[in-house]
Amino acid sequence: MDIRAILDQFWSIEDKNTFVADSSGNLVYQSEKNDLPADIVWDKINSISFDFDEQEFIDKEHSLYFSVRKTVVKYGGESWVCYHATDVSEYALLLREVSTYTKSISKMYKFQTSIMKKLSMSFDNFLPGLADYCMADEVVMFTEREGQITKSTYSGEQIIRFSEPNAEQYAGYYELKRGASINGLRCILNSEVQGIRCVVLVRTSVEMGAADLMDPSIHNVISLFIENSILREKIVYESEHDRLTNLYNKGKYLSMKSECFCCAETIAVYNFDINNLKHINDTYGHEYGDALIVKAAKSLHAVCSEKVFGFRIGGDEFIMVAVNVTKEEAEEIRRNWRSALDSLNEWDKDLFCSAACGMAFGSGDHIYDELYARADKLMYEEKKLLKSKGITSRIRSVSQDLS
Repeated sequence: MDIRAILDQFWSIEDKNTFVADSSGNLVYQSEKNDLPADIVWDKINSISFDFDEQEFIDKEHSLYFSVRKTVVKYGGESWVCYHATDVSEYALLLREVSTYTKSISKMYKFQTSIMKKLSMSFDNFLPGLADYCMADEVVMFTEREGQITKSTYSGEQIIRFSEPNAEQYAGYYELKRGASINGLRCILNSEVQGIRCVVLVRTSVEMGAADLMDPSIHNVISLFIENSILREKIVYESEHDRLTNLYNKGKYLSMKSECFCCAETIAVYNFDINNLKHINDTYGHEYGDALIVKAAKSLHAVCSEKVFGFRIGGDEFIMVAVNVTKEEAEEIRRNWRSALDSLNEWDKDLFCSAACGMAFGSGDHIYDELYARADKLMYEEKKLLKSKGITSRIRSVSQDLS
């Protein structure tokens, strides 16, 4: 057998990583010059039970990735099967890197898209998207604003938020640098955004490289989302609140009246008026008048809650609305308001604030405007009663009584 004659038909260049087998599959030749382990290559070729022209093989144990081309050569009346192997490990590594990079870009795009869709929401609403991107079992966010710490947690169901009065137990979280871990949570963001301190941590059971979690893109996307959400919060707040008192303004009142108050199961409407405000404005100036308005507003803030809403409609006109409360609760809210105003007057005796309040309660098929009119009427009746008793707003540092 002239093996060279066979090889000349199969391979016209350098003889390397070449194998020849007879028609029965017995190895009759292998080249001496190889850059691949000949035994591993031949074992892989023999493991194939189907016919092929070109086949790729992976040997994870030895980190090999090679391609084998098969050619059948007719010589001397017999068929000889020739194989030539080519090492493509570097090419495969490059493909994997490209594939990994492509997947990373795709994941980041998906993450960014999910974040952008929620820009109109509260600034911790990116947590589900971050959990998906990082394949995290839990994502935790701490925010500190005006000394108040809020903890937001997402673990695959919903975002749970609650205020943390004990800031000391979380002091360690605010000391973390990006990439550091505490209690099984890895810090991926710790910075101040628009005056709010934000710390974001993830807990994951899936192996994800630190480099992936520390990708600057994650940090930048989260920071941008938080910044936009905080700015949006400020814009919305300013559009809905009265600047002097921080109560809701007339626009917010009209919006809630049509969307909420008219369809509440039960409702209590409170109408307020500050006694003697005009006289104080005219006599001592609007600085004192504004101080009187602010004190009255503080008494409303003291009883406002998730069910109780306070509004400054204009001037010294205040409205408070309690939804889905019982009549007994509505009466208690009024008593608490009066107690809050008394406490404010006791604390600041230089400026005494007297305010009248009328309350109307409705349930079932109530008509809101009728309740408002009834509350307004009752307010004026109390205003007359207070005036008859000489209980009116005054500046106590001035000897002249303004009643």
